[in-house]
Amino acid sequence: MSGHVLDSHLRLPPDTLWKVKTFVFVVFLSIGAWAEEPNCTHDTKTFRCVKYIRNYDGDTVTVKIPDVHPLFGENISVRVVGIDTPEKNGKKPCEKERARDAQKLTGSLLKNAKSIELRNVGRDKYFRVLAEVWADGKSVGDILIKNKLAYPYDGGRKPASTNWCLTPSSK
Repeated sequence: MSGHVLDSHLRLPPDTLWKVKTFVFVVFLSIGAWAEEPNCTHDTKTFRCVKYIRNYDGDTVTVKIPDVHPLFGENISVRVVGIDTPEKNGKKPCEKERARDAQKLTGSLLKNAKSIELRNVGRDKYFRVLAEVWADGKSVGDILIKNKLAYPYDGGRKPASTNWCLTPSSK
């Protein structure tokens, strides 16, 4: 008796047992080959397999970009393009509350994401890194807008009429 689990329980002839073991081994190898590996290849406008570090507010996140020199890829602050969220240091308590809600939602989306991508990466007028931030194939900016925690913003003048106190709170 060889002491192997298959040997003691199946009681198959040695040549059949060898075939079963080989078949099982090939199946496990095949399953591993079919497992989808993430595409972490960057191009000129997209960074893939980005790691979330933290977020300052709803539209500013800090990330690590793999396979990029640490000077450019470690602890990089990224402004989510196309949106504006309430300010944490806003004048009204309701704006500060909405800012905390936006910060929490952004943090939760990115912290729990299996994949994060920065798409259409560029710089704004202050040379900050701007990008569409995607978590598990969904736009973080779009999610914030749907939840009334952001409004579309093109980088120009902010509308004076934005009143975060009129939008329903998550509480």
